[in-house]
This record gives sequence, C-alpha cells and structure tokens, in this order.
Amino acid sequence: MIWLVQTTSGPEPGTVETAEPEIQSRTRPSQGDPANDWLCAWCFNRVASEKDRFACDGKSEFTFKNPEGVRFDILTFSRTIGCRQAGEPTLEHTWFPSHTWSYCICDRCRMHLGWYYTGPSEFAGLIRDRIVRASVVMS
Repeated sequence: MIWLVQTTSGPEPGTVETAEPEIQSRTRPSQGDPANDWLCAWCFNRVASEKDRFACDGKSEFTFKNPEGVRFDILTFSRTIGCRQAGEPTLEHTWFPSHTWSYCICDRCRMHLGWYYTGPSEFAGLIRDRIVRASVVMS
C-alpha cells in the first residue's frame, strides 16, 4: 500500500512524496490488556485502550468522507499509546469544527491510522479498519 503525502513546510512546500509502511513480520502482542487494547491491524503494535474512548458530541464512533469521497469509519480516543503525530496541524477539511488535525502514524510500521485533533478538546480519531482488538488477535 502506498500513500501520497503533500508537504506543507520545508524547502519545497507542496511537494508530493510517496510514503509506504515498513514491512515487518506480524507478531502477537507480548504485553497489554487483551480485553481493552486496540492494535495496529498491520503490525499488532498497541495503539490505544478501550478505557480511553472519547465521546465527542455524545458519541465515539463516526463516519466521514474526505474531499475525494473516500469514506472513513473512525473511533475517537482521548489518548493513544503507540502512535505519533505527523504533519502540520490544519483546519482545512476538518471533520470536527474548531479542531485542527494532523496525521496519526503507527510508531512501529508507520501505517496511517487516523488523525490527531486539537482545539477545544484534544483526541485521536483512529480508522476502524486499521485497528483491531487485542482480544481478537489473542484468541
């Protein structure tokens, strides 16, 4: 899977680059709480806990379409474990009014897992089909 990323800063803003997740063998998670942990579906890195689900406007599951019409089902979390923020925060095409967004990338394999949102509240929106419950993997 290859992603196109447009830079917003650096020597040549607007440059389109390709990004590809690093390929690693999948291993079962060695730590954590299988009943509550969410893992990267690509490499099984622990990325969030069910205990950290975040309700925005009374719900923690959303469906949105990006400007290209691609549909995303996301779950919101107040905190992530194995993700890092990437890119400059922006309000452009935000799904949550008054919240800037930037990418949420898996610490281990660099898969794009969702977005970080900053504004009146801070949370992550992780793409449902890019994360999996640890209890499913462990069984």
